[in-house]
Amino acid sequence: MRSFAILLLTLWLVPSAALARLEAGFGLSLAWPQSEFKDNVDFAFGGGARIGWGLRSESAAVVTIFGDLNYLNYGRERRVEPFSLTIPDVVVNVITDNYMFMLSPGVSFGVRNGTIRPYGEFFGGLTYIATKTRIENRDLPSEPIAESTNFSDFTYNLGFGGGLKLLVWQKKIDMALTELREALIDIKFTYIKGGEAEYLKKGSISRDLGSISYETIQSNTDLLQLRIGMSFGF
Repeated sequence: MRSFAILLLTLWLVPSAALARLEAGFGLSLAWPQSEFKDNVDFAFGGGARIGWGLRSESAAVVTIFGDLNYLNYGRERRVEPFSLTIPDVVVNVITDNYMFMLSPGVSFGVRNGTIRPYGEFFGGLTYIATKTRIENRDLPSEPIAESTNFSDFTYNLGFGGGLKLLVWQKKIDMALTELREALIDIKFTYIKGGEAEYLKKGSISRDLGSISYETIQSNTDLLQLRIGMSFGF
């Protein structure tokens, strides 16, 4: 029975992969911490990008296997300091960012054609949460003069959600698999169940006469996220 199930899955996936269409997109991400994470962090913002393959391009419904990369900044501190104790007449910007990177493969199910295309998705992957401090020129911010990761941790993420894709442009003639066929506005909400992690937040770093100390926090990293962006079909 197990071998028969594997055979059926193979017979479905092989022709589906042969007919797969490339999809790619990017967008602005806004996120609101949930449960324990909400006690320590108010809001996060950033952006994300994704690439996927829509299976069985001849059907009205589409199943898309994708990989999603998401960046969220949940707190920034900026201050002006002397470059060093021996060079107090040169000042620099010192910027501390608290952020998360999420790499999440997943699957979505939706409508392939039409002006309005609803879809749902689920995903899961790895989250890197960290705090980094960098030094920049005061008047001409550019590449960092120096930077250091103050603290970091890894955890998992699991999520589900859904949204709408709104068609804004489409070629009338079906093109080759490598040519752009259509562009859509993509709006979606997702709930992300984040695993427990140890992290810093805005105000967690104390500095006193050249010494530094960290007040770390440990909690889950749940988020409710809105992403607004563009999706492209090839």
